[in-house]
Amino acid sequence: MSLDSLTDLVSNAVGVLILLLLMTALQSSNPHYEPPLPIEHQSGLLPQFYYVHRDRIQTIDVNAAFTNGLLAASESDAEFRVNADFMGRQDEFLTLTLQPVDTEHWPKFEELANIDSVLGKSAAGIDNSTRFAFFFVKDEGNGDSFKEFSKIRQWFLDRGTAVGWLPVTDDNPAYLCSWGNVAACRYSPSYYGQQS
Repeated sequence: MSLDSLTDLVSNAVGVLILLLLMTALQSSNPHYEPPLPIEHQSGLLPQFYYVHRDRIQTIDVNAAFTNGLLAASESDAEFRVNADFMGRQDEFLTLTLQPVDTEHWPKFEELANIDSVLGKSAAGIDNSTRFAFFFVKDEGNGDSFKEFSKIRQWFLDRGTAVGWLPVTDDNPAYLCSWGNVAACRYSPSYYGQQS
């Protein structure tokens, strides 16, 4: 082996290492946000549903969703696009999937304290002995909705209200069920757990 071949081999190896180091540095400068996973615990409390999208929050009226959700979804001012489907082994229960629409007009966190607003009335109307606040939190990969949810969650906890939550995406949207006794339809309070 000549000295020139050895020099080429060493310089190529150093060049590859430098290239790998640059790629790693660039990749780590823009990390993907990994949300913590909720750790649910059993409860006899019933959920009051909310949806968090970026810095906006919307209350979900389950009765209205099932009564006229599909009709409301066809109107231009609907808060959610609603799809209905039967699920289960023998299509035993109806589910409504919810996709947010035009969230820029949704209330912000500050509206929770305003008891004259729809959102404030919903929050103030939770009886902590029978109900808890449950949130669908939109995961868009950057953590914006989860940062907002952390503030909202703490606001409810400070008032003695239990909180549950579930991250949702376009592929795994929020859904409500017609039968609360079906395991897939049960929503429970949860700890703000970390991924394992």
